[in-house]
Amino acid sequence: MSTDAFSYEGKKTIVTGAGRGIGRAIALSFARLGGDVALAARSKDELEAVAGEIERMGRKAWVLPTDMSDLDQGLGMIAKAHKAMGGIDVLVNNAGGLAHVKGSAGPLEDATPEAFEAIYRLNVLVPFFVSMRAAGHMAKSGGGAILNIVSIDGISPAPGEGLYGSAKAALVSLTQTLAIELGQHNIRVNGVAPALIDTQLVAPYLVKEGSRAQRASMYPNNRIGVPEDIAGAVVYLCSDEADWTSGQTLAVSGGQQAATDVTWYLRATNPVPKGFEI
Repeated sequence: MSTDAFSYEGKKTIVTGAGRGIGRAIALSFARLGGDVALAARSKDELEAVAGEIERMGRKAWVLPTDMSDLDQGLGMIAKAHKAMGGIDVLVNNAGGLAHVKGSAGPLEDATPEAFEAIYRLNVLVPFFVSMRAAGHMAKSGGGAILNIVSIDGISPAPGEGLYGSAKAALVSLTQTLAIELGQHNIRVNGVAPALIDTQLVAPYLVKEGSRAQRASMYPNNRIGVPEDIAGAVVYLCSDEADWTSGQTLAVSGGQQAATDVTWYLRATNPVPKGFEI
């Protein structure tokens, strides 16, 4: 979607997981629309590269190296961002994913307590309490917007990634409840649920010959998503144009959520073009 109609002039935004992929695309979109952005992630070098891109647009950027699986670091990041920017208008909880712990992926019968705890800490506990801390600042300044990047796995079954999917489902539920409880402070809370997005984390699974086209064929729109697809949805939901939208989780999935058994008919009559490249 085009974001030319939206303006973030004077808005102060925090984006977590902002060093690459979806987070980078979101941060650059806010800056392109006039906003200033605090960037949080573990890699300082990646954050500094994104900050340089933002500053070349004439906007301000703050680099805040943070391990978003660590609650104390997450809360400290909010305090630093608020002090540096002089306020918080938008928070995007993008950091998340699987944990590098045995049992975090695969059949649920292989799950471990350690994997469960690590995945829920990264995808639920830290985003929730970081949101509450940011909401406290927003409430004092007249309101704001919180956006949680969840996953299609949080609204559909996720065989092989059951712990991750259940954690994202919990974040979807918290998104709805926060929207209700924070609405009195003029704070809107929404979610975006991406399907497969072509990022550095996904790239290793697409290197096999034909795998990219095969994965693209799973979507009615005949392609894999790119980070900018998610950024477009985020800048809308956090904008003044979406002022009466809260408690929603938007699936950005290339039509996957509309698919039923008729999808097999669609694939037979609308094949992926030969030589397909994203």
